[in-house]
Amino acid sequence: MNLLSFFALFVLLILLAASIGVIAFLGSLPGKLAGKNGHPQAKAVAMAGWMGLLLPPLWPLAMVWACIAPEGEAAPDACGQQGGAEG
Repeated sequence: MNLLSFFALFVLLILLAASIGVIAFLGSLPGKLAGKNGHPQAKAVAMAGWMGLLLPPLWPLAMVWACIAPEGEAAPDACGQQGGAEG
Protein backbone atom coordinates (compact mmCIF):
# COMPACT_ATOMS: atom_id res chain seq x y z
CA MET A 1 0.00 0.00 0.00
CA ASN A 2 1.25 3.42 -0.86
CA LEU A 3 0.90 6.73 0.95
CA LEU A 4 -2.27 7.67 -0.90
CA SER A 5 -4.03 4.50 0.28
CA PHE A 6 -3.13 5.23 3.91
CA PHE A 7 -4.37 8.80 3.55
CA ALA A 8 -7.67 7.59 2.04
CA LEU A 9 -8.11 5.11 4.89
CA PHE A 10 -7.40 7.85 7.44
CA VAL A 11 -9.98 10.15 5.83
CA LEU A 12 -12.59 7.37 5.80
CA LEU A 13 -12.00 6.63 9.49
CA ILE A 14 -12.34 10.33 10.37
CA LEU A 15 -15.60 10.53 8.39
CA LEU A 16 -16.91 7.40 10.13
CA ALA A 17 -16.09 8.82 13.56
CA ALA A 18 -17.70 12.17 12.69
CA SER A 19 -20.84 10.42 11.41
CA ILE A 20 -21.17 8.41 14.62
CA GLY A 21 -20.75 11.61 16.65
CA VAL A 22 -23.42 13.46 14.67
CA ILE A 23 -25.85 10.54 15.00
CA ALA A 24 -25.27 10.38 18.77
CA PHE A 25 -25.75 14.14 19.08
CA LEU A 26 -28.99 14.13 17.08
CA GLY A 27 -30.37 11.13 18.98
CA SER A 28 -29.77 12.75 22.36
CA LEU A 29 -30.87 16.28 21.43
CA PRO A 30 -34.64 16.00 22.15
CA GLY A 31 -34.00 14.37 25.53
CA LYS A 32 -31.43 16.97 26.55
CA LEU A 33 -33.74 19.78 25.51
CA ALA A 34 -36.67 18.28 27.45
CA GLY A 35 -34.48 17.76 30.52
CA LYS A 36 -33.22 21.34 30.36
CA ASN A 37 -36.80 22.60 30.20
CA GLY A 38 -37.89 20.44 33.14
CA HIS A 39 -40.41 18.62 30.95
CA PRO A 40 -42.38 16.10 33.05
CA GLN A 41 -42.07 13.49 30.29
CA ALA A 42 -38.37 14.04 29.59
CA LYS A 43 -37.51 10.33 29.64
CA ALA A 44 -40.20 9.56 27.09
CA VAL A 45 -39.01 12.42 24.90
CA ALA A 46 -35.45 11.10 25.13
CA MET A 47 -36.58 7.62 24.08
CA ALA A 48 -38.57 9.09 21.18
CA GLY A 49 -35.43 10.96 20.09
CA TRP A 50 -33.39 7.75 19.96
CA MET A 51 -36.20 5.83 18.26
CA GLY A 52 -36.41 8.66 15.75
CA LEU A 53 -33.05 7.55 14.39
CA LEU A 54 -34.69 4.28 13.31
CA LEU A 55 -38.03 5.82 12.34
CA PRO A 56 -37.18 9.26 10.89
CA PRO A 57 -40.69 10.81 11.10
CA LEU A 58 -40.58 10.34 14.88
CA TRP A 59 -37.51 12.57 15.43
CA PRO A 60 -39.14 15.90 14.48
CA LEU A 61 -42.14 14.97 16.62
CA ALA A 62 -39.80 14.36 19.57
CA MET A 63 -38.26 17.81 19.02
CA VAL A 64 -41.69 19.45 19.02
CA TRP A 65 -42.76 17.40 22.05
CA ALA A 66 -39.65 18.55 23.93
CA CYS A 67 -40.58 22.19 23.31
CA ILE A 68 -44.27 22.17 24.16
CA ALA A 69 -45.58 22.51 27.68
CA PRO A 70 -48.22 20.11 28.97
CA GLU A 71 -51.61 21.67 29.54
CA GLY A 72 -51.68 23.83 32.65
CA GLU A 73 -47.90 24.37 32.85
CA ALA A 74 -45.68 27.27 31.86
CA ALA A 75 -44.06 27.22 28.43
CA PRO A 76 -40.37 26.21 28.38
CA ASP A 77 -37.80 28.96 27.82
CA ALA A 78 -35.05 26.96 26.12
CA CYS A 79 -36.93 26.30 22.88
CA GLY A 80 -36.53 29.70 21.31
CA GLN A 81 -39.48 31.25 23.10
CA GLN A 82 -39.19 34.65 24.72
CA GLY A 83 -39.64 34.37 28.46
CA GLY A 84 -42.35 36.67 29.73
CA ALA A 85 -43.49 37.81 26.28
CA GLU A 86 -47.23 37.78 25.79
CA GLY A 87 -49.00 36.93 22.56
